Amino acid sequence: MNMGEGKTSVVLPILALNLSSSSSSLVRIIVLKSLFPMNYQSLRCKLGGLLNRRVLPFSCRRDMNFTTEEVNQIFNRLQQGLKHCDVILTSPEDILSFDLLTIDKCRRNEFIVGQSMLSVQQWCKIYIRDILDESDEILHVKYQLIYSVGRQQQVDGGVERWKTIQSILIFVKQHAATIAQQYGDDVFYKTSTRPSHFPEFRLLSHQPFPTLCKLILKEWLSQRSFRQNDLQMIESFILNTNSSIDDLTGRFSDIIIQLFLILRGLLSSEVLFVALKRRYRVNFGVNQNSKFDRLMAVPFRAKDVAAENTEFGHPDVAIILTQLSYFYSGLNDTQMMQCFNRMNDEEEDPDMIYEEWISQEDKTDDLISNIQHWKSINLKNSQQTTEYLFPSLRHNILVINYFLNHFVFPREAKQFPNKLIASAWDLSSSLSRKQIITGFSGTNDTQLLLPAHIHQCDLPELRKTDALVLNNLLRIENENYQCLPISPSSEEILKQIVNCELDIQVILDVGALFIDGTNHQIAEKWLNLLDKTKIDYAVYFEFDEIFVIDRLNRCHAFSTSPASERLDRCVFYLDEIHTRGTDFKFPNGFRAAVTLGNGLTKDRLVQACMRMRKLGKCHWLSFWSSNEVHHQIEMLKRNSLSTDEKVTLVDILRWVYDNSQQATWDGLHHWATQSLSFQRKVTAFQNIYRNTNQQTYTNTMMEQLAKDCLENEILDLKSMYGPSKTWQTILEIYSARYKYFQICSSTEIHKAVTKRLKDYGGSKKLLSQLLDEEQQRELEQEQEMEEERQQKRPPAVQPYEPVLHNEIKSLCNMEGPTVKLSNLSSVFRPLKDAFLGTTFHEHSQFHCWQANLWISTEFQRVIQTRGESLDPFLRPPRWVFIYRNQHVIFVSAFEANWLLGQLQHLHHKQKLVQPPTTTLRLLLPRLQRDQSIFIDISRLTIPPTVPCSIPVEWLVQLFLFNGTLYFNTVEEQTAYCQCLGLCPKPRTKLEDDAFDNGCIALDGYVEQPEHREQLKLHHCCFPSNPLIFVKKLLENRNSSHAPLISHVGSIIFNAVKLPIP
Repeated sequence: MNMGEGKTSVVLPILALNLSSSSSSLVRIIVLKSLFPMNYQSLRCKLGGLLNRRVLPFSCRRDMNFTTEEVNQIFNRLQQGLKHCDVILTSPEDILSFDLLTIDKCRRNEFIVGQSMLSVQQWCKIYIRDILDESDEILHVKYQLIYSVGRQQQVDGGVERWKTIQSILIFVKQHAATIAQQYGDDVFYKTSTRPSHFPEFRLLSHQPFPTLCKLILKEWLSQRSFRQNDLQMIESFILNTNSSIDDLTGRFSDIIIQLFLILRGLLSSEVLFVALKRRYRVNFGVNQNSKFDRLMAVPFRAKDVAAENTEFGHPDVAIILTQLSYFYSGLNDTQMMQCFNRMNDEEEDPDMIYEEWISQEDKTDDLISNIQHWKSINLKNSQQTTEYLFPSLRHNILVINYFLNHFVFPREAKQFPNKLIASAWDLSSSLSRKQIITGFSGTNDTQLLLPAHIHQCDLPELRKTDALVLNNLLRIENENYQCLPISPSSEEILKQIVNCELDIQVILDVGALFIDGTNHQIAEKWLNLLDKTKIDYAVYFEFDEIFVIDRLNRCHAFSTSPASERLDRCVFYLDEIHTRGTDFKFPNGFRAAVTLGNGLTKDRLVQACMRMRKLGKCHWLSFWSSNEVHHQIEMLKRNSLSTDEKVTLVDILRWVYDNSQQATWDGLHHWATQSLSFQRKVTAFQNIYRNTNQQTYTNTMMEQLAKDCLENEILDLKSMYGPSKTWQTILEIYSARYKYFQICSSTEIHKAVTKRLKDYGGSKKLLSQLLDEEQQRELEQEQEMEEERQQKRPPAVQPYEPVLHNEIKSLCNMEGPTVKLSNLSSVFRPLKDAFLGTTFHEHSQFHCWQANLWISTEFQRVIQTRGESLDPFLRPPRWVFIYRNQHVIFVSAFEANWLLGQLQHLHHKQKLVQPPTTTLRLLLPRLQRDQSIFIDISRLTIPPTVPCSIPVEWLVQLFLFNGTLYFNTVEEQTAYCQCLGLCPKPRTKLEDDAFDNGCIALDGYVEQPEHREQLKLHHCCFPSNPLIFVKKLLENRNSSHAPLISHVGSIIFNAVKLPIP
């Protein structure tokens, strides 16, 4: 039936009344979520106001944690609805959520509630008569709901996962202009206004992606230390899908292989391509709803319409799209203040971090000149922050990365081990259903993607509908086409529409070209551009409700506004999601501007155009395409050998038909995947619904039901990206998965799916492990909150009572014989014993520390342990006792307090002629550039002494022990590398040759003694690689990883020595 001929407003209420029966059927009308308010208002008026029939809305979300009493209330309301011939109004998301919530209750062993919900489900199978309005859209493959299940856990790879993605996106920024210049029409590119910003960059086809991958990989490899003879193997693994991880195992460390896997996923598995082809604010973005407490990007159903309570199913897709969302939107003032407060309060070297941020900016900019140095920033000065600091840096890539790394990804970049899935297959399931399903729509382009058990029955007298619509579209009065410039703003588009020769009263933004403002802002701008003598109001949608704005910028509900009676004095802006299913009685002579955006299908275009109900009679259209769409239309036009240079309606239709064909083919894979999940559930429910509705649901049956419906997630990088992948047809992929899952339900569905894939899947091939990035899932928020509440605090620990040993006191005697520390093991222990009881002990390589480095037993004793790890109680080494300039002893603050007074007393009493050789000194880790570590400052020595420097060989081991991050001299840096047996870059010719020959490992470590001799590493203390130990110890000492921009961080993570001035 054609659009605008009364399906929703006339046929739907009549059908609901006709199908209602107090004894056999309760009508349930299923509508799109975005159209729910309009449909509810319309049905309540027609059925409730005129006929006194109740219209009962039904809503269900995961956070509605139903009790048995609440489920019973729902059941009673449904039974009353059947008795009184009421009508239920709901949306597909609500029905699927109730189904999954039922299984989830069984999984949680809430069997009483689960039994009640199963009873409701079974009753609905018998008595509910479903009517689907806009059925092709409701049954579309994109309507899939997933419940994440299980304990939330960090994504595999942790911090390296998102930091690697961040580095890859910086490479994309560097090469975006080159790719755009080389591939032109296949790339959307708009240069950034500042060097620190990410440009607007989107791939319009797959053609540029392989070139971009090669450039990214080349850039990444140039910043790493790999041997020349390994590079080909690395490139092959990352860029070729048919190579296996087995070739790398044993040749590279697990950490390096993990990086290869991340790169492989982004490049050869095309995760990066999936992300870069999406449109910000149209396909993805950050949900601005204050009730949605998540900061990562989520799927968008249409322009600025976030899919509520959902997330992207693929972790890497989610991370990339989150990065892009903040790159394009920038950080708001609150987020900026979070960054600067954290940097001010928690960072050891904020000057250096800020210096790196500001180095990305244009120093000639007037704004930047006021905030060039960290010490000039006053966060309490609101004028400085809001007028200079925040506007200058809110789009800075490094600032955004800092915000995401500290406030978003550690909290939200999580995975769940299992999932529950529901889709259109479940919505229309015929399992145990007694009533048939009725649905109607104005278009039928997606019938190949309908569930296999749904049959589209076109009435013979209505088969001409499609042709009538196209005939109306192709009228000569609609032959008006305009191409917009590259990346125009909403205001620029509005000005072109207002200034064109045609009078346009309606904008049908089905192409989602107005993406830099809200619907309210666009309506307001449009109204201000129009003649005040002709137009008084602008009508638009906000939160699925119709609003109107007048010349005084006052907003009202459309239904109660004078504008509803004066449509000829109104203009109408319909955003993308409301170009379907909405109904306005536009006056005769109205003309609409229809926007054409990337990927627009014939179904969506026709639905939008038919908002003009009198199209072809007294309503007309004009078409406005984005620049990228214009090039696509022209390319198809050239391929069709058309001689007419002007773009016509036929060219536009050819383009949307081409998009429709591609969308259908893309959807077949997801359609087949959803059928597998559905068939698994059919098998599970057959045991539940084997008998009549008098079936008793036992706990064992419900537990088994949940187990059978639960699906595993792929969590680790090795399983995701490690195996070789082959290109297969959709049918081959489906058949392999069907066999793997050992589905044993009715073969009828399997045969129908197989036949459709044979008929329409074609020979075109996909990667056998295709991304499920389209998955949108409701989060297990309630369970997470519950688990947090149930967490117990760790038991209290008992500290040791401090003890001052006489042997410590005896060390202050500066004139007596030297005490032999090794004979006093109850008081003095080698430095290696400081790690007893910690996770570092096994990696500390006991005999590698200087023999004259000691700890007191009081320094080591912190708590009375009962088997707990002592990692959190590792005492920071701050007080150092230098004994006779021969031994270095770390002592506790309690001991240092006594020694300080005693040494000062003896110094003043004895008045020694010679400088003292026994001193107490303070040692600080150097956590910032140019910071003093105090140990070598003579005036801070107790007692004061002439300058007495610590030998550098001792000093670097003290640096290792206390977590120092920076060096003061090149000599310290060299001695540090010598001590650890490292030969980092930059290297000499001799060292480069040794690296290529395998003498130097990728992380810079030199293991063999003969190679150390050859490379003049004469002071190496560690016979095996100490970097795992050093990284863990640094993390413990500083409560975070060593930053890569620090001297030590660069050496141990990147094998690169940074220059020291």
